[in-house]
Amino acid sequence: MTEMMKGLIHKEKGVVELGERPVVEPGPGEILVRTTAVSVCETDYEIIESMIMPPSVGRFVGHEGVGIVERVGEGVEYFKPGDRILAPPVTPSWSSIEAQLGVPQFSRGGMAFDWCLERDGVYGTYFRLREGDMNGAKIPDNVTDTQAVMVTDMVGTAWHGVENTRIDLGATVAVFGIGPMGLCALAAAALKGAGRIFAIGTNPIGVEIARQWGATDVISYKDGDVVEQIMDLNGGCVDVTMVCGGPASAVGQAMALTRGGGELCSLNAYYDDVVIPVPAWNSGMKTVNFRGWQVTGGREIYERYLKMIALGKFDPAPLATHTFHGYDEMEACLWAKKQRDCLKPVCLL
Repeated sequence: MTEMMKGLIHKEKGVVELGERPVVEPGPGEILVRTTAVSVCETDYEIIESMIMPPSVGRFVGHEGVGIVERVGEGVEYFKPGDRILAPPVTPSWSSIEAQLGVPQFSRGGMAFDWCLERDGVYGTYFRLREGDMNGAKIPDNVTDTQAVMVTDMVGTAWHGVENTRIDLGATVAVFGIGPMGLCALAAAALKGAGRIFAIGTNPIGVEIARQWGATDVISYKDGDVVEQIMDLNGGCVDVTMVCGGPASAVGQAMALTRGGGELCSLNAYYDDVVIPVPAWNSGMKTVNFRGWQVTGGREIYERYLKMIALGKFDPAPLATHTFHGYDEMEACLWAKKQRDCLKPVCLL
């Protein structure tokens, strides 16, 4: 008899429902993980409500999950049953040309994201991780499931972008957006030694955490043009801008705010056209290192980031503002992020 598992299924546009799916045994290199905690990303809403990935219909949703290794497929050597494991949002093919070029996240046809596409997402009793030895990360004993699930996408994506952005000791940084991504990017900038850090946003919880994690100034769009506010306070442009939220127009604002020779790090996902006004980049001649980042995935990065938490260098737990328990509260967890007082919801299983 086929073993079944319970989880949250994408039924149709905008609709999810608790149901059952068959357990698929791990193939070569794969790991079957018993889920212990999941969280929610804005991309989940795009998948469910905007149907950006139609193959998700009929599958479990979600791509932020941690758990315990249940069974391993042939060839898995690093992990064993009973290990606590983190699964990243992207699961690259590490033997690909893209991996050899240093961009494994763009393997597998352009983006190594297969949750809800080639396999069920993580909102179920189990999830199956491909190329497990390379894509999974062991969770240290003193790191909680709530902390670890914050690392899957928010810490992983933000820190990878910041890690690859030049931030000199004492550099001035402006962060657009103080949701979970922006807060993690802000924290990473502070850890790298940034000096004055401008956090742009109005969410009261985000403002409080931003100050705790290193923001020296909080800027509100309600007080006027944010670029003008920061340039007045800073006496000119900043060294580094990071776009982690807000509308597509934030990119143009960031370009205008970044000094010549500075860095613009984009960590946001855009679903509208990005237009950069001509003056913002000096008719295209402003010299700015402008790069968008998608985390590479991989065991090395994630175990290194988890180690920072285990050592007490950083604690992402404050991002988890709402906690749910069990399968019956999975759907409530999924939609909770739409509430203004919710940064990240977590469902513990």
